[in-house]
Amino acid sequence: MAKSEYPAKFQFVVSTPSHTLDKHDRKTIKSHTTRRAHAIRRQPVKLCSWLTPDRDLGPLKKAALTEAQSPVIESILRVPIHKRVGSDFSGLQLPSGIEPSMIQDLVKLVDFNRREGYPYEICLEVHPVEKGWFPYMISDACCLHSMMFSLRALIEGSSLNQLSRHACFHYAQTLQLLQSRLYAFEQTSALSDATIMVVITLATASGLTGDFEAVENHIKGLEKIVGLRGGIRALTSHHNMQVKVCRADLAYSFISGHPPLLLKGEISWDCFIADRGLIQCSHQSHGNNFHTFADTTLDVRLHNTWKDLHAFACITNVAYQTGRKLSPDTYNEMMISILYRLAYLSFEDDTLQEAIRIGLLTFSATIFMQRHYMKQSYECLSNLFYNTLFKLHSSTTIRIPVHVELWLALLTHVVEDRQPDPQDWRIIWLREVIVRAGIDSWSGACELVRSVVWVDFIFNRLGQQVFELLAFQE
Repeated sequence: MAKSEYPAKFQFVVSTPSHTLDKHDRKTIKSHTTRRAHAIRRQPVKLCSWLTPDRDLGPLKKAALTEAQSPVIESILRVPIHKRVGSDFSGLQLPSGIEPSMIQDLVKLVDFNRREGYPYEICLEVHPVEKGWFPYMISDACCLHSMMFSLRALIEGSSLNQLSRHACFHYAQTLQLLQSRLYAFEQTSALSDATIMVVITLATASGLTGDFEAVENHIKGLEKIVGLRGGIRALTSHHNMQVKVCRADLAYSFISGHPPLLLKGEISWDCFIADRGLIQCSHQSHGNNFHTFADTTLDVRLHNTWKDLHAFACITNVAYQTGRKLSPDTYNEMMISILYRLAYLSFEDDTLQEAIRIGLLTFSATIFMQRHYMKQSYECLSNLFYNTLFKLHSSTTIRIPVHVELWLALLTHVVEDRQPDPQDWRIIWLREVIVRAGIDSWSGACELVRSVVWVDFIFNRLGQQVFELLAFQE
């Protein structure tokens, strides 16, 4: 067939019984088919909110990447941040008795909360809606006093009866204004976003001062307010209120050891981000081994949650390598969907599944919920993880794939930033697992634990320290 006279990329290919296709025609058809298939594969994936299913989070472009690659993660990422007009305090009218100089201290608290909520290594630190919440809250006297109390509790780090005079003053003012508001029960104020933020701030501050009974009381009060508002899904996504409430509820769960109070009976157990083709993992045969184990052993709800956490970890590793930042909206939805499912599950009669659940929950809490600037841990969750692992390790009948056992044995050390004791049964166990796995380098260990779930920039430093300590002892 003669070369087409039509412009480039516009070509007819004719095939009749008397005219067979030559090499040039077949090449044209193959090229067109390849381009079409590629275009179909590159169609963006629609991701709806896990918290509010009718809210569209926007398109996510598929990125067929491996953790070793670092070209483009075409994202889930990149939220445009519009140029600021004025300052945080533009047009702000402070309540009576509040001096402008006091507000400057609150900027520190805002910065702390931002670093807690969005790890700067992989996520945009400033959520677009956060631009509006600061002046909005400071215009409410009760909310302002609660924030001032929280700031003093954060700085002083003492129990309530040892806090400074200034901290106690703001605490007393907060309680007085809040009780007056709730007693009057005017819906516009008693159920307002500002009141919700007061209760969350008090719960957070109580956790910092070690008053866990007060934390429980505040979160139970929060549950009632949210219920009267129509539930967590009825809260506006403006000011990121849903996420703030969920974080407070989850923090209470990790502190108390009880299930969360919100979203009961409203959980979707399907995969949220896994199996969408957002990232292509490359874990050689180890990943296949875990899938085989999970398919035959794990409850489907636990398996789906693990798959989402694994996908998040792989996306995070690529985002860290490329320097591209995750969207706060998507980051928050991943966090809440994973943590709530793990927190509500329970396998008291299945030691292996319970150990994996608590391991995944501890792993997730370390990533999403730990206060990096305070190095504060959830002691109840840590003790639960320790006791569950001890029960698993003591069993003589449970068989675990070696890469899963290595992940559990190593995880118990990397979630605690302290020097390991050579006589600790967990160190002895880890040494035995390393021998069974036949690995002699940290890179080999990483390859195994990444097939389960692993975030390099958070866990590699401590993991390598523990591994090299054992190698040195040998």
